[in-house]
Amino acid sequence: MRPVARHTSLLSAALAVATAAALVAAPMASASSRKGGPPATPTSGGATNVRANTVDVAGTTSDAGVRFPTNKQNEPSIAVSSDGVHLVAGTNDEQEQPPCGPGPVRGSAAAASDCSFFPGVGTDGVYTSADGGTTWVNRGLLDDQASWRSSPYVSDGDPAIVYGTGPTGGQRVYYAGLASFKSGLSPYNGGFGGAENVVVSFSDDNGVTWSAPVAATTKANPVTFNDKNSIAVGPNGMVYVAFTAFRSNGNGSEPIVVTRSSDYGRSFGPENQLSPAGNNRTGNGRQGSAIAVSGTNVYVAFEQGFSQVVAISRDAGATYSRPQTIGPVADIDDPIPGASFRTDSFASIATGPNNTVYASWSNKTAAGGAIVLASSSNGAASWSAPVTASTSGYAFFQGLSVAANGRVDLAWQALTTSHPETFGTGNASIDSWYRSWSGGSFTAAPAKISTRSSDPAASAQNNLQLQFWGDYNTMVSTNARAWFIHTDSRNGVGCPAVDAFQRFQVNNGLAASDGEDEVLTGRTATGTESATKPAPPTDCPASYGNTDPYVELISP
Repeated sequence: MRPVARHTSLLSAALAVATAAALVAAPMASASSRKGGPPATPTSGGATNVRANTVDVAGTTSDAGVRFPTNKQNEPSIAVSSDGVHLVAGTNDEQEQPPCGPGPVRGSAAAASDCSFFPGVGTDGVYTSADGGTTWVNRGLLDDQASWRSSPYVSDGDPAIVYGTGPTGGQRVYYAGLASFKSGLSPYNGGFGGAENVVVSFSDDNGVTWSAPVAATTKANPVTFNDKNSIAVGPNGMVYVAFTAFRSNGNGSEPIVVTRSSDYGRSFGPENQLSPAGNNRTGNGRQGSAIAVSGTNVYVAFEQGFSQVVAISRDAGATYSRPQTIGPVADIDDPIPGASFRTDSFASIATGPNNTVYASWSNKTAAGGAIVLASSSNGAASWSAPVTASTSGYAFFQGLSVAANGRVDLAWQALTTSHPETFGTGNASIDSWYRSWSGGSFTAAPAKISTRSSDPAASAQNNLQLQFWGDYNTMVSTNARAWFIHTDSRNGVGCPAVDAFQRFQVNNGLAASDGEDEVLTGRTATGTESATKPAPPTDCPASYGNTDPYVELISP
């Protein structure tokens, strides 16, 4: 997302830094044609790994001559058609951002270390598959669509994608994301500046062409930063979008709100506020909404203080109950020991047959982060105690889906490290895991489904001050297959110069998330560090910062 969303987890886990680790280079994936990705690779966990963004709109791979931040994608979302043949995915995609430093876009006077988001360049990427996820086509950005070029908006990331039935009875796929006004087109400040909006586009040809963006945030003003959006569809043209409204540029007012469309996404009605506008810094705030629909029942889950809660509508979103507790949440370490990217414990929610509802999130335990699953058999009126799903590593960023036959699919990523007291290239690795639930219990032990591990040090914020892994991964299912899409850095490498700069930032209380005023405080860092901000084009390997959306095709 751009700017990066506020997070609410406590900044914990001391980070003492030793000497810079040796550079670990992951072999680059081979290039492939525009209409297909690399061959799917089987794993012992019954899955295959496929990269969704293999070739960009310029006809090159993000491993061949494309430099940071152009090679950076994260926060992936995925949707599947009812027959399991067509899939549409999206990410925060910087494939059209200029590389760091001087050039025809940033100008000759740009600093070599300038890797910032460039104004007016969108970041909502689109990828499609017409063969069940085996191969993918990179469709570029939503902003490349003629409908978007004539709109007042530029996309700002945070994709949330879902399939539903369209007005003619065929399949329609919806893409919700953040958007800001193009220069000179804002209704505020003489055409410049204004709020961060949540907008929705739809496609009736499985993601090839898209409608103009429609504002789902209907309470317009120049200072609200709407963020952390999710989307779900119901019958009879109903589309629901939930998000957090950070009001007055972060003054502490941040309610969960939801809007709905009754005309298949062509327009949205008034915002329905589901929580008080409390501030998480007081322990009373709410963030991280996730939404699911079953018939006329709508479920909006979010984190509230020390609980995951759900607000329920039984009348197709006209009214909602007060938030009801799903289960307790203890926010995972932010950052996870051994890394420096920000984290969260936001919930996923999904509905199944026979009035079942499921929720999953990551809890901090004495052993680290653990993915838990809670279930309801009565439409979220009551919930089981959360059951732990993960068994290895520090687990985070789960994906949750329920197939039509009632099988619950749950996947996540987990970080392992031998040196939790430090961070940098070669210090930690991240893998993906899967587990299914059926008939009231897990059907097997967790299975590792990634064929290659990722080094979080091969990721970075655009300001280079911290690593960056995004805020979420997602999952979808049919009876025959499940798909888990996640951020992956197997094709990237770290940069010791950036590691040293990040350690200096942390050591001096300067490291902040892009676009935020929150910093890592209370840190003591020893070892190799540098106050000099590096220039990735000259100070880092060519594949530095390369993160991609990978899809795990799972055969349960």
